Amino acid sequence: MFPTSPRTYGRALVFLIKLTFVCLLCGSSYLAGSIWGRHSLELNMHAPMSVGSMMHGNLGGTLEMKKSNMDCKKIEEALIEMQVKEEVAKHKTNTDASKNNIKSQQRRFPNTMQKFANGIGRINKDKLNELFDFGNPLNTGKGTGQEDALIIYHSKGAIPTDESLAHSVTFDDGNGIPLLDAQTATENCDAMNVVFTANPGNTRQCTALIGNYESYHIQRWMRVDTVKSTPIDPTLPLQLVSRGYASRGKANFYAPPSDGKFSPVKRHWEQLKTFLQNVDNVLKDLKPILEKVARNNAVVVLTVNMGQSSLLMNFACSARRRGFDLGNVLVFPTDVESKKLAEGLGLATYYDEKNMGPLPTQEARRYGDRAFRAMMYAKVLCVLYPLLLNYDVLFQDVDIVWYKDPMPFFQDKSDPKVANFDVLFQHDGSDSVRYAPYSANSGFYYVRANKRSQYLFTSLLYHSDLIITWDSHQQVLVQLLAEHSSLFGLNVKVFHRDTEYFPGGWQFHQRKQFMKRLVEGETDAFIFHMSWTENKDNKLLFLRQLGEWYVNEQCVGKKAEEILGGGGGSSGEIQGLPLVEPCCAAEALISCHYKDKPSAHSCQGKGQNIDSHGKSFWD
Repeated sequence: MFPTSPRTYGRALVFLIKLTFVCLLCGSSYLAGSIWGRHSLELNMHAPMSVGSMMHGNLGGTLEMKKSNMDCKKIEEALIEMQVKEEVAKHKTNTDASKNNIKSQQRRFPNTMQKFANGIGRINKDKLNELFDFGNPLNTGKGTGQEDALIIYHSKGAIPTDESLAHSVTFDDGNGIPLLDAQTATENCDAMNVVFTANPGNTRQCTALIGNYESYHIQRWMRVDTVKSTPIDPTLPLQLVSRGYASRGKANFYAPPSDGKFSPVKRHWEQLKTFLQNVDNVLKDLKPILEKVARNNAVVVLTVNMGQSSLLMNFACSARRRGFDLGNVLVFPTDVESKKLAEGLGLATYYDEKNMGPLPTQEARRYGDRAFRAMMYAKVLCVLYPLLLNYDVLFQDVDIVWYKDPMPFFQDKSDPKVANFDVLFQHDGSDSVRYAPYSANSGFYYVRANKRSQYLFTSLLYHSDLIITWDSHQQVLVQLLAEHSSLFGLNVKVFHRDTEYFPGGWQFHQRKQFMKRLVEGETDAFIFHMSWTENKDNKLLFLRQLGEWYVNEQCVGKKAEEILGGGGGSSGEIQGLPLVEPCCAAEALISCHYKDKPSAHSCQGKGQNIDSHGKSFWD
């Protein structure tokens, strides 16, 4: 149906012209950037690119395309602003026309709800997050059905000051829920509760807001039988369930059993007893090491066992070949063998034999197996120790390579989108309810040492029985992030998975075009994290064909004594850098294995498919 009044028709025509202008401008800019980018790439194909050019994406076409994208983003933002102003003008016109007829308009909420609902408006979600930066990785973009957020005004005093807006959010003026700009919508809010909601499982979900004694938790009710762990059954009554209960009938959160021979609770008690008996001595030994290693009161921390040592070697070798100084890296090995390998590559180490010595030396064969769970305990301790000594920590898994040193990014005090947060995480990529509401990846994150973060990781230690029970350090950490954010005001930031800064397994397996740009060196990536991979063997193959493997074959899976021909002794520290020359390749060692996974150009069309319906990466 087309608008009939001249004024409405005119507004619609103006809006259509604006939208057409944006589409034409963005389309032409992108086309021009693409053509120039391709021409630039062809001009440069005959000459080798420097590592700096590859890592920073210094191609003419890339810069032009980035400028084009920025211009389009500014235009889109301006269009949103215009839409808000037009909405306000529309409501103002109707308000002026109905001032003498206000009695005929109904309040949006009756008096029976006046203690917690006196008005309602909507705000563009991107603009709201831009104003406050909640820290959650918000999905953006038009057409998602989630581009606007609702704001409910609990008291009349919280309603915007503007008379026409106040009327529109309070009364049903026939124009729907008014669209407000984020600043105006919240100008009189002395406090604001923020609720993030979705519909996991795409069920027939409802949300009930009940005026009552304040609660900062959400109850979840489902039509299921929790005893039998059934999927949703419409014939059953609604009943209280865990927030991790999935619509298909799986409970992701369950209490650890305290009885039985292999009780997670009792195993946790034994580990905790050892920790408490030795923590003072550990901190005393660790203090002079951190004083030497830390820069700007921060340290890069990794933990490794012999089974994963080849990945640690690759991190060290690739970083050194790219010119990074690893003097601020501290490795917490869980066995003597990996300690020697780390020291042979020039990395500082601290071996907590009492707490980490009993952990397995073999690599995990799959996510959640015994070796995997055991190493999660080491991941807790190696972060907690420096925090207790008041050092900031950048924790990373060993399956990471650096393109740019990430430390300056996290320590930039001039950027409020980074400096204002206590903990900052790479996005995992998964939208599983297990990782809600943050989907934080526990393999790459930065922590600022303060009382909130110290207690977060102390609590994580105290919840190690859940790590054993749930087979996941990440799952427990995410739930504690949510609880400590609510309870103590812990400021949590998870970078959106579409950011170029910290790509990982999600991009590797699901974002072909981004990975092509990464291979070409056309992104702003600081690191690449080979997550979302079943085991170490596949990690090695993926990194090799991606052109990110720098460990010579004679060193893979070998102990320091085997590499050095019996040198290094049985327990003493290795002096100097004896493993750098024999183990670190001068250039990336590329081999081709799976044609349906990201790879260097030289692997085009080579190898087999690893996925049943995989398509060639370079097609």
